[in-house]
Amino acid sequence: MVNPYLKFLFSFLPTNLVMLRIFFQNPLYSSKFNNFSLTLIRISIGLFFLTTGYNKLFVEKNQQIMLDTIIHAGIPFPEFMAVFVSLCEFALGILLTIGLFTQLSCLILIFICFIAFITVGIYTIPSGLDLITWTSWFFYIHDLLYIFILTFILSKKPDPLTLDHLLFKKYM
Repeated sequence: MVNPYLKFLFSFLPTNLVMLRIFFQNPLYSSKFNNFSLTLIRISIGLFFLTTGYNKLFVEKNQQIMLDTIIHAGIPFPEFMAVFVSLCEFALGILLTIGLFTQLSCLILIFICFIAFITVGIYTIPSGLDLITWTSWFFYIHDLLYIFILTFILSKKPDPLTLDHLLFKKYM
């Protein structure tokens, strides 16, 4: 004899399969939506670096904050590096936004974020935390998130709305 509870549960199986199809065979998995998502992510992170680089280059208060941060981190040649890193963020942010030399821009920005992460970001975590709280603080460091986003863009072919795609299409 079949358990009535099991019979009741299995009576919904076709409906559950329909729900699974909705989750796993939906229009959001289309290449058009993937390209749109990649374009949105690339432009957003590009504008982020463009604006932060601009602020560090051309806003006097932020120039001093950048210089103080680099001095405190112990990075050599702080006056030069403050301007150089800010200029890289600004220029590479422009390139990411328009989609030109996207892969190279991502690599350089990943390096900049990694250096910021190991010289400044990791030291924002308070000492004496339990493992779960420390891990929470660790993933809250914004440089790590930028590294993940840039690595995602780096791992993809240039989307159709990039100058890379337009200019170097025959090499892809």
